[in-house]
Amino acid sequence: MEMILNEYDMVVGAKFENGTIQDYIDEAQTFGLIRYEATTAYWFLYNDLDSPDDIKELYKKVIKEEHYIKDEYGEEMVVFNKQGDTPYETLVKTLDSYLDDELATVY
Repeated sequence: MEMILNEYDMVVGAKFENGTIQDYIDEAQTFGLIRYEATTAYWFLYNDLDSPDDIKELYKKVIKEEHYIKDEYGEEMVVFNKQGDTPYETLVKTLDSYLDDELATVY
């Protein structure tokens, strides 16, 4: 996975064999986009205790629609608005790999 950096050398996404990941695509910087082959979906991380109010509002909206949540010790990865045939599990596995790589570059 090749990290995409902004002008300040901060990770803002990644390119990989089957697609791309972007951290934030909306003006409020609340959710990102994953493209995996012919599938696209939005994603964000959510924690009931620590998420800002705009993320909490987005979470309330998303859980009323089709979505997928991977809960790992209270930190939830929320994937929604999926268009395409790639299973949610594949998207989440790819996002997990990206987040692990992103953390590794920070430390």
